[in-house]
Amino acid sequence: MRQSTYGPVLLSLLVYAGCGGAPPPQELITNVTAAIRAAEVAGAKDEPKASLHLKKAGEQLEQGKALAAEEDERAELVLSRAEADADLALALAQEHAARVEAETATEKIEKMRTKVK
Repeated sequence: MRQSTYGPVLLSLLVYAGCGGAPPPQELITNVTAAIRAAEVAGAKDEPKASLHLKKAGEQLEQGKALAAEEDERAELVLSRAEADADLALALAQEHAARVEAETATEKIEKMRTKVK
């Protein structure tokens, strides 16, 4: 008697397809909102490039919310883009802060060197 191997394979594919994929729009909205807030706290509004990406993220968040309310499948794409922009704004703000801190430290070292001479 020969057993079919299609049943277990088909079941595995259905389970895999059901578990994977992007998070639902509400979860993405929460993630984007948190990412935007983190970028704001990091000072993204004070750095021009970061501020631009922060603005884009906010606009895309609103667009994504509207699409999600209409149950439009494009909502996930727009919200994912918003999250990426917010993450980039955060990274740019952190880079700017680190650069300012490094410049300040370098100036202090130079002042100390001139005092020692």
